[in-house]
Amino acid sequence: MVALVPPSCCGAGYFRRLRRALSDEIDVRPVELPGHGRRFSEPFLTSAHRAVSDVLAQLDGPVDAIYGESLGAYVGLAVASAMGPGRRPVLIAASNSPPSVQRNIDARDVDTLETAVATLTSMGGAIPAEVVNDPKLASGAFPMIRADLLLSRSFIDTTRTTAISGDVYVLGGESDGSLFELHTWARHTTGACAVRRLPGGHLLAGANPSGVAAALLNAVAGV
Repeated sequence: MVALVPPSCCGAGYFRRLRRALSDEIDVRPVELPGHGRRFSEPFLTSAHRAVSDVLAQLDGPVDAIYGESLGAYVGLAVASAMGPGRRPVLIAASNSPPSVQRNIDARDVDTLETAVATLTSMGGAIPAEVVNDPKLASGAFPMIRADLLLSRSFIDTTRTTAISGDVYVLGGESDGSLFELHTWARHTTGACAVRRLPGGHLLAGANPSGVAAALLNAVAGV
C-alpha cells in the first residue's frame, strides 16, 4: 500500500494521471486534507499535528510507502514519523527542499492575496493568472492559499529535526527552480537517502506521471 499526499491547494484528484500511469501495479490510497477536493466544505487546517492525525485516520493502518509532493512531502515525513519505530515506510519526497534548510514563513507573507501568491510562487507553487485576476475567484482562493502556507510553516517548524528510520527517496523536477540542498534530506532519515531529478516542473506528478510512476515503483520494489 502506498499513500499519496497531494501538493498545497490540491485534492486527491490531483493524482488521477499518476494513478493511470501506475495502472494496478500497486495499491495506492490518495488522501486529502480538509477544505480540499471532496472535503471542500470542511474547515482548513493550519496545524501540523492536526493534519497528521487526520491523514493517519484516513490511512487507518500501516503503509509500505508514502509519496508526498510539495507540501505533501512534509506531511509524509511527519506521518511516517508518527507511525512509530515499529513501522518503516519508505518516504518519496517530491518537489520540496528539506524542512531542515527551508526558510521561515512570516505572518506578513500571507496577510494579503498578493503576498500569499508571491510566497507560494517563491516556494515553487503556482496559481493560475485567471484566478488571481478575477476578484471573485481570488477571494475564494485566498483562504486556501493562506491556510496551506500556514500549514507549511507549521510543518517546517515541527519537522526541522525529524528523522525517520525508513529510507528517503527525493524527486525533483529538472525545471523546478525553487529546490535547493536536496541532498540534505539525508538529515531526515537514519536509513538511506537518494536524490533524483526528473523531467518536469514543480507539480511533478501532474507534468510527468510516467516518470514519477517508474520512480515510485523502483523505490518500493524492495519493501
